[in-house]
Amino acid sequence: MKFKATIDGVALAALIFAVVAISAVSAVAVVSAENLITINEKTLRMQRTVSSLEAIRFHSFAIDSSEQNYIMTGVEKVLTPYRVGAVEIEAEITYLAGRRPEHPDLENRFGELQQAVREYVADERKIVDARRAMGELAARELVVKHFSDASHARLLQITYQLLVSARKQMDALEADQIAYGDKVHRLILVLISSAAFILIFLYGSVRRLSIEQRAAQAQFAHQATHDSLTGLHNRPAVMEHIARKLADGEHEASLGGFALLLLDLDGFKAINDNLGHDAGDALLKQVAARIGVALRDSDYVARLGGDEFLIVVPQVSDQETAERVGKKLVEVVGIPYLLVGKQSKITVSIGIGMFPKDARNRETLMKCADLALYEAKRAGRDRLCFFSPELRDGTRR
Repeated sequence: MKFKATIDGVALAALIFAVVAISAVSAVAVVSAENLITINEKTLRMQRTVSSLEAIRFHSFAIDSSEQNYIMTGVEKVLTPYRVGAVEIEAEITYLAGRRPEHPDLENRFGELQQAVREYVADERKIVDARRAMGELAARELVVKHFSDASHARLLQITYQLLVSARKQMDALEADQIAYGDKVHRLILVLISSAAFILIFLYGSVRRLSIEQRAAQAQFAHQATHDSLTGLHNRPAVMEHIARKLADGEHEASLGGFALLLLDLDGFKAINDNLGHDAGDALLKQVAARIGVALRDSDYVARLGGDEFLIVVPQVSDQETAERVGKKLVEVVGIPYLLVGKQSKITVSIGIGMFPKDARNRETLMKCADLALYEAKRAGRDRLCFFSPELRDGTRR
């Protein structure tokens, strides 16, 4: 019991530790997951910022390419990417204006970037206006001037520097993504392991309680139907057994009926008085053991109380069979016993009632066996006696 209590204490402490660990790990996991979500959102926005800067550079290169083609060919349609690119650059600048607080370098240099874009786009409008007002030649002259202007180089330089800074920030965010992702992964594994431990612990506890409960129920059921000293069936159990057999009396009769053997030890009181109650209890245990060995598994043995025993022998169609069983019991019980270091001898008297020959109900059948036992005692003990109608008549007289 002490060892079991120690095991239960350790298991309970482990369970408490697992619950506390799950609570702590859960809190850390929630914070880590929130940080990971925040980093993912920042990374996505940073990727969009990088895309905007790259788009500005791409469209500026497209404009330069269009200018070169226009100078060489004089075909106005080659200026189409030029005009579309200017619109796209303005759109990207509008987007970047909303992202300035998230990027210190962009915040610091946004005015410079915006001014370079304005100058760059303004040249496109001049070319469009010149084409409409003064014709193709004037437009080509402006394109040549725009192509040789330093505004394009300044725009490329600013966007390149901002791209380098933005990519460094994105690399740092991606490193945080990996770190927090691994941390969340490990925390999830800890949570799963802790939860599995708790489930295993609860399953083991419930299973053990179930086993203990079934064992306790079996023990209570055994105590309710068995004698605590000898381990034999007790009086209520054997009475219920007889009642069940008599409930289907016709079937029992077709099998030959059964014999009821009522045993009473001769001289048991003297053993108790001379050797003590412990010796008497030891004697009862040895008698019960000998009776159990002498009978078949199908025979039902019970201790009624004191030194009285009752045996139900099934499928006994004649007195000869019951007599053989009774004589065997008289023989084995009569073998000397060793009690408190002394050899003691005791005998047994047996009264036998037969179903259905002598009676068809339990009370009458018990009375028949009792009358037969009384006759065995009266005739000198250490013997068996069958019930007969004359015994009942003699009792009445």
